[in-house]
Amino acid sequence: MRGLVAVILAVVAAAGCSRTFKGQAIQPNPLARPNETLRHSEKITIIRGDMELEKPDEPSPTQRASVLHNSRYPLINQASFTVVSRDRLRFHVQIDHKWQEWADLNSWKVSLTDDQGRHWEPESIEHARTKIMTTMWDRELQTARRNRFGDIVALNDDGWRNRQSLGSLSVFRGKADFVFYQRDLFSKNVRQLKLVVSRSGEAFEFTWNFQDQVASE
Repeated sequence: MRGLVAVILAVVAAAGCSRTFKGQAIQPNPLARPNETLRHSEKITIIRGDMELEKPDEPSPTQRASVLHNSRYPLINQASFTVVSRDRLRFHVQIDHKWQEWADLNSWKVSLTDDQGRHWEPESIEHARTKIMTTMWDRELQTARRNRFGDIVALNDDGWRNRQSLGSLSVFRGKADFVFYQRDLFSKNVRQLKLVVSRSGEAFEFTWNFQDQVASE
């Protein structure tokens, strides 16, 4: 299936306090050519940020250190699915968040719809787990060398004069499998699947569009 897939990512912030983040993939239907196509979908990734989560940019390969400039820490949210059978689909979901409760996928509502308007709730949630991820970085206060215009042209290697504590940032990553079951749930005639993962004030929409011919071919 590699080389035959076009992946499109998008983020939509709805008005008010509710936000919906969207991502989609275009790929062949996993059952269209069962002898040629894997029964695993493409992974959809939605990257978002948080105003309270920032980390300094990495120095270039030729630098030991660089002038401090912060960037948003990327929160990586993903979903993919496996066709267990025509009656059963297993969706693998990952949510990153600064709060442990929100990273716990047991606290999210999940639903599935197809292009024919059929709607399902998960039969079960399996392998739910949450872990903390900590990023640390070294900080130094160095004096700068400037040109006659006042621009910084170099940094003196004198950070040892004023030692700083390590900087750190921690986020939580939750993962779980959502299993959907119904007789003839999935077939080669399905043109779209949409998985919605939501809770109060926030939602993620992962959409797979199935096409025989993909634009990237």
